[in-house]
Amino acid sequence: MKKNTNLFMFFWIVSIPLYAETMQDSLAKMDIFIQTLLIISFVTISLGMLSSAYALSISLTAYAACEEKNRSKAFVPAVLPSSQGLYSFVILFMMMQQVATKPMQVIFAGLICGLPCFFSAIAQAKTAAACIKSINNEQMNVGGAVVATGMPELYALTGLSGAFLFLSQA
Repeated sequence: MKKNTNLFMFFWIVSIPLYAETMQDSLAKMDIFIQTLLIISFVTISLGMLSSAYALSISLTAYAACEEKNRSKAFVPAVLPSSQGLYSFVILFMMMQQVATKPMQVIFAGLICGLPCFFSAIAQAKTAAACIKSINNEQMNVGGAVVATGMPELYALTGLSGAFLFLSQA
């Protein structure tokens, strides 16, 4: 059931700009190469959003395996990998607003934000799981775990700001 829901969400996000009535005319005027790149861009930004849920499931699995006495310390590193989905979500709406007027900028924005969010979410989940294990073994404190888990976040923020700059150009 969960896979079907994720698959539905993925195809829904990708197909929104293709079937919107206001965009059908402008998309029909674009050549097939630009249309293909737009689809790839929306697929990439969708993967950036969906990877956040995958990353959160990895870190929450590590959190669930944590001993009761260490759970309060491990909570913050466990929920940190969920932010990349928000970044992709914001850029997705900006992309949908401008797909008819600025198709090339939309293409680059989707790739610039989607790929870093995808890879940083997975890296952040692995880091969070390792930090939670270290907290559980009392080898690391909460501050060190938050700093270590937050470092992959910088790449997602860089992607967000780059995509925002591409889409905000006149």
